[in-house]
Amino acid sequence: MAEPDIDWPDPEGQEIVERLFAADAALRAHFDETAAAVGLTVPQAHTLLQLGQPRRMGHVAGQLHCEPSHVTGIADALEQGGFLRREPDPDDRRAKRLVLTEPGQDLRGRLLTRLFEKAPIISVLDADQRTALLSLLRTAQ
Repeated sequence: MAEPDIDWPDPEGQEIVERLFAADAALRAHFDETAAAVGLTVPQAHTLLQLGQPRRMGHVAGQLHCEPSHVTGIADALEQGGFLRREPDPDDRRAKRLVLTEPGQDLRGRLLTRLFEKAPIISVLDADQRTALLSLLRTAQ
């Protein structure tokens, strides 16, 4: 069945939106594949990326747009794997923060390295194009 012929009021805007959605899909697929390649689930990989510095579990939940109880399950799995530990927050001993262990730091480093190897969109751009794209994206937000 043929697609209906639609007269878009802003064809250029339509193409921009379609290309942004395609870029988003490509980046998400790349992230999913990269997480799996280093032995992580997608939520575990997102959590590791948040832990460049020790973070409260509530902060991580906010960054991941999920309930803190969801982070508890992710942290349990990463802790069992030896990649992080929970410790009391020095500013509020009732709160726990997540801290990467040395193996967790190594895993996070491998994840970051692989994410930027052949990353969709950015890997095909030269330095000037990347700078221009970043400037446009900052302006658009």
